[in-house]
Amino acid sequence: MFKKILSAVVAMTLVLGMMCSCSESSSTGDNKNSSVVNSLPPTKTEPETPNNGSFTPSEDIVSPTSQYQFLPAADSKISSDEQFLIGTNEFSVEFFKNAVKADLENGNNTLVSAESVLFALGMTANGAKGETLKQMLKVLCKDMDIETFNRNMNKLMTSAQNNSEFKFSIANSVWVRDNSNMTLTEQFAKNCKELYNADMFKAPFDDSTAQQMNGWVNEKTTQMIPSIIDSLDDTTAAVLLNCIAFEAEWEHKYTTDDVRKNAEFTRPDGSKTTCEKMYSEENLYISDEDSQGFIKKYKGGKFAFMAILPNEGVSLADYVKSMTAEKFAKLYAGRTDEYKVYAHLPKFTYDYSAALNDTLKQMGITDAFDPESADFSAMSETQQLFISEVLHKTHIQLDEDGTKAAAATSVKMDVMGISPMDEKAKVVDINRAFAYAIVDTETGLPVFMGTVCDPSTK
Repeated sequence: MFKKILSAVVAMTLVLGMMCSCSESSSTGDNKNSSVVNSLPPTKTEPETPNNGSFTPSEDIVSPTSQYQFLPAADSKISSDEQFLIGTNEFSVEFFKNAVKADLENGNNTLVSAESVLFALGMTANGAKGETLKQMLKVLCKDMDIETFNRNMNKLMTSAQNNSEFKFSIANSVWVRDNSNMTLTEQFAKNCKELYNADMFKAPFDDSTAQQMNGWVNEKTTQMIPSIIDSLDDTTAAVLLNCIAFEAEWEHKYTTDDVRKNAEFTRPDGSKTTCEKMYSEENLYISDEDSQGFIKKYKGGKFAFMAILPNEGVSLADYVKSMTAEKFAKLYAGRTDEYKVYAHLPKFTYDYSAALNDTLKQMGITDAFDPESADFSAMSETQQLFISEVLHKTHIQLDEDGTKAAAATSVKMDVMGISPMDEKAKVVDINRAFAYAIVDTETGLPVFMGTVCDPSTK
């Protein structure tokens, strides 16, 4: 039986300072009269009971006391906010195109989670002001104001749920260096807890802290992303982590008889390889002028796998290059049950990683990376910060039982000034390089988007 599909998101390495407990403040987004979060002594977290893949804080890790609690949205449905759906869908497709471009042209498998990056940069945006905030919001959600964006991200947090048919959960944490060189604004800490439900830790930021952070990531991604933090520099003052976990089975699973070995698959360069391929009859067909494909639902119906095969003569790289948010949304919205679909889908498992600095700059987030222009004064009023590095890691396994996927994003911020067969039937034989997405069927938003150039590559 299928165990898990996991979308894990590890978000951001921020150069900040120590975080202590928060005093009461208003929840407005302008951060006026925000104060240093540094009033009450920290209290140690209680060790967790060890289990497979569990995170157990060391004695060096303490949790700052805070009077704030997560405030779940009264209504977790975001389908009514058309601006948010349009804006984040546009970000998802443009991010996918830009992030995978070079690897795709080189014939490599790719996979990114835009939702992971949305949570990572969404929390970061709560610390930005001025032109820095304006650029981030323009790219993330098409100029939506930060309060409305936060409200919708809070709905995504609230909608995370476990039930008998699938599991979906989102976890956030904020780690702060245990010193007093810098303090966080009260409003930033408040937003991270109340809207993003971030757990908070103070730690010495030595090698043991990096191990603890990776242990937290390993647990939240059910051991699919074992690490994201190689080391912590002297200039690193905080790390924000986000993980999304999703478990599901196919609505209609494959049997042993549905799987064939040594099926032929054509790579983008025209060379051949073999793979295991799964055969099924599906009832949701998709097509446009450049592609065809099918949609296969996961148990419970909230999520679905969307296979997109470019037409003969259309390279996968060119197809992805021509993709737009409108084109993707139209392709999904145009799904039809008019045809019986004989679907042939390769099994595949692989890992992917990418540095995202250039991708995000090309998309329009420039000031955040510029030591002279970045404005993160809503995060800290005592230090000037800028983003120095954004890394992204993913893992996917697709087989007879279902899909397991995970994503991790780290955003490191440094201190300013410091360098760092019948007529009504369609045959869709995925026998060459193709694109795919794991889609939230309620919103139409892609949680993951990827390409398979060689299913035999691990």
